[in-house]
Amino acid sequence: MSSVRRRRGALLEDSAPAPFRSSGSMRPMVLGNSVYAFDEETGRVGHGLSGSRAMRALIDLNPFLAELSPGTRQELAAMMSTRSSTRGAQLRGSASSTVHLVLSGCVYEESTYGEDTTVRIHGTGSVLGVAEIFNEDLHSPTARCLNNTLSLAIPAMRMRSIIEHNGAIATSLGKVLADQLVIGERIYNRYSLPPEERLAGLFVHLLGRCAVPSVTYGRMVEGPSQSDLAAALSVSRATIENALKTLRELNLVSTGYRQYRFPDERELALFGRVRTPSETVTGSAEVQY
Repeated sequence: MSSVRRRRGALLEDSAPAPFRSSGSMRPMVLGNSVYAFDEETGRVGHGLSGSRAMRALIDLNPFLAELSPGTRQELAAMMSTRSSTRGAQLRGSASSTVHLVLSGCVYEESTYGEDTTVRIHGTGSVLGVAEIFNEDLHSPTARCLNNTLSLAIPAMRMRSIIEHNGAIATSLGKVLADQLVIGERIYNRYSLPPEERLAGLFVHLLGRCAVPSVTYGRMVEGPSQSDLAAALSVSRATIENALKTLRELNLVSTGYRQYRFPDERELALFGRVRTPSETVTGSAEVQY
């Protein structure tokens, strides 16, 4: 077997893509705009799906859509239009009435209430405009893409009509709202912790929602600038620079232009005082040959 790196948690590239399967120790993982097969036992990540098959998998694996029955999931997806957006593109404006279901990518959302501004960074499973579905009097936050983003879009008015006749979709959207509240408390609003620990926790969250492939470590975060991270945590850019310096000195992160790589996600989570959702994190399994 030829590989780019022979190390813990590395992304291995063979001469042919690894077969995509979710049985045994293999499970699907969304990275960027494609779906990969991740081997929980070896840490091996192999490319599995692309094109229309990847699109179907992105829909089936989406945390919001996965709450629905297969029939309802496909019916709702068929009612929505597919939007492929590049970095810097604006998905929603202050007068937007379109709801976006993020299938993959990284989105910067800014909400303004009076003189106060709140920033959140969204990824797979996020529903942009979910609160406005239930309350049309709310002001729409602005949203722009931090990297290549794939979403399903539908007018908010039509979505309101849909949930009036489909309680399962309404319940799933309610869970999205609840998830946003929990993330706000567990990731963004931990003001009592040092900035470097808050930043580490944010990185763990972003790895689970908007990771892209990394040759060195399997997956990484790409897109947010230091200013974006500062706005998300309500601190200054200088504070983020100092926090990144600390994380680099601890060998918890290596950085490039809008890129953040993590030698050991488990250690990152421990330092950031957050729980990892599963054991499938890079740096946790020896690669076997």
